[in-house]
Amino acid sequence: MNIELKIKAKHLALEPSIIKREEKKLKKQIKYTKGTDISLIWKLNDLVNHRKWNVRNESRATELARAYLAGKPYNYVEKKRNNEIMFQLYIVPRIVTMVTRYGKGDQRKIDKSHIQEWSKV
Repeated sequence: MNIELKIKAKHLALEPSIIKREEKKLKKQIKYTKGTDISLIWKLNDLVNHRKWNVRNESRATELARAYLAGKPYNYVEKKRNNEIMFQLYIVPRIVTMVTRYGKGDQRKIDKSHIQEWSKV
């Protein structure tokens, strides 16, 4: 098991709570300004999107990369997928990047097709 990916997974698990705390602060500021400051609303939307899209998907890709490096089958980590397009366009390239960076030996030589074959449901 790669310690760097383990640390990354733990940081990603903590990040949503930190973002939510900042969202609450922004909501209070928006309430104080009665919604007249559009830049605060944009910041809030950016934080929400970052938490719901970037952090969530990066965490998922990290856990899948850890499972691949540990030699676990894909079905052990995820039983099904709801959004195949998002998985192929975002998650698979992130898994490949992490495995080639943190893998050992032959694991560093994998490509996208190998991960797609491993992740067949």
